[in-house]
Amino acid sequence: MEEIEEIVVRGVAVGLAFSLLGVLLLLVPLAIPGLRVHRRRHFWCAWARQKAEVEFEERGLPGLRRSVAVVSCSCFDPPTEVGCGRRCLDSAFRRQWPSSLPIGGTR
Repeated sequence: MEEIEEIVVRGVAVGLAFSLLGVLLLLVPLAIPGLRVHRRRHFWCAWARQKAEVEFEERGLPGLRRSVAVVSCSCFDPPTEVGCGRRCLDSAFRRQWPSSLPIGGTR
C-alpha cells in the first residue's frame, strides 16, 4: 500500500513541477514586452547639428534592452513633438560622432 501511495505522490509532484514550468515558459515571453524603461542619453545630433538630450523608451530584460521609441528630444520645441526620422534609435548611428562634452567640462 505504501508503494502505491509513494508512486501517486511522486506522480503528483512531477505533474505539478512540469505544469509550473509550463506556466513560466508561457508567461515570461508575455511579460518581456511589458518591461519598459525610460532612459536619457546625451549625444551629438547630426540631423540638428547640435547636442541633443533625448529620452528613449527601452524594452526588454536588463542587459538586453533596446530603444523602441523617442519620448522627447531637446532639439524640438516642445520636446515631445519629435519631427525627425528618429535615426537615433539605432545606437550605432549615435556612436558615429564623438559624445558631447559635459557642461562645465573638465581640466
